Amino acid sequence: MSPFEFITIFCSLILGLALTHIFRAVSDLYEIRDRVSTYWLNSLWVVTVSMWTIYSWWGLWSLSLDMDTWNYAQYWFLVVNLASIYFFTTLVLPKATDEGKIDLEEHYYSVHKAFFSIVAFSLFTSTVLNHYLFGLPLATPQVIMPSIVGLAAIGAALNESKTYHKVIGVFMLLMFIAFQLTDVVVITFVS
Repeated sequence: MSPFEFITIFCSLILGLALTHIFRAVSDLYEIRDRVSTYWLNSLWVVTVSMWTIYSWWGLWSLSLDMDTWNYAQYWFLVVNLASIYFFTTLVLPKATDEGKIDLEEHYYSVHKAFFSIVAFSLFTSTVLNHYLFGLPLATPQVIMPSIVGLAAIGAALNESKTYHKVIGVFMLLMFIAFQLTDVVVITFVS
């Protein structure tokens, strides 16, 4: 087993659990859809965090190319970053309940402080990982963009304005799409 395989097994498990949580929550809420009041911004975040989780797994491939040795501090920092992704995916949708109405707009604003605090933490740790673990220069999109979006997430954690949240939700999705488009990783299978 290579160091990359050993490291990524646990990382993949964390990201798999995050996606499982989102998929299950969407499915459960769909089953009781007559009692769910939807909110477009909440749905936008479901898409964004799903894409973020999938892209994080994709990004792990670069570790197979660049890292032959690991120390525990590097591994721990990577796991903490990926755990933050799991934590904000658990906040994006509420649990389906057996009774009563579920208002996704109410849920969004009731968890926004914790959600965006964790999102900011995840983005800032991604910045550190991209620079120190992946060795990317400070003046690259993979270091600059998470920092900018992390600052916007802090603003969202501290701000109650619905207009700000709507703008920041669209902004963060567009920034995340732009970030993905800067990815140049190609996985080649050699037989």
